[in-house]
Amino acid sequence: MRTFLHVKAKRLSLLCLLFFFPILVFAKEFVIYDETLEERTAQKIEEMGSELFAKSGVKVILIAKKSAGGENIIAYEQNFAKDLTPPYALLTLFLEEQKVDIYASTGLEKEFDKEAMLSPLPWRGTILPLLTTKKKEVSVGPALLNGYGDLVDQIAAYRNVKLESSIGSSNKTTISIVRLLIYGFVAVLVIIMLIRRMKKRG
Repeated sequence: MRTFLHVKAKRLSLLCLLFFFPILVFAKEFVIYDETLEERTAQKIEEMGSELFAKSGVKVILIAKKSAGGENIIAYEQNFAKDLTPPYALLTLFLEEQKVDIYASTGLEKEFDKEAMLSPLPWRGTILPLLTTKKKEVSVGPALLNGYGDLVDQIAAYRNVKLESSIGSSNKTTISIVRLLIYGFVAVLVIIMLIRRMKKRG
């Protein structure tokens, strides 16, 4: 009888482990994600978020999911933030719905420029321009790393805090160059199409 109960208990423990394992793997303190984000990128974001929190008390959490399952992004953020202690900020992405937002506790919004960060303009926005490329599986990581890095850097600068884990201006410059190359390539294609149409009319 004891042996039977022992085996049954072991099986139950194994099932519980298998059930909760994906949650444990993809849920860190400062980043919640699924296969949308690479582990290496998640670890870097976790490092930046941890340092900012230790030095300023501000908790910045990245939520990167393939889909929201039909839930409104603002409603999701508000519900998620119920268990958080201010000050905090959420950078949320729902890839399939093509939704991205930054939600912050009262008063913290003055410490960063949300409008600029979420701008679709390649010379201004730090997230959307990289997310608008056709190869979303490639662009999500750099876009979120760039956006999260920009967000924690702005908050740190406002609070006169220096982040050793910051991705720095060199990485942002590289991403900006890639971003401009993408838009430049699109512009060249548009020009070629216009020239061909003009030749056909002529």
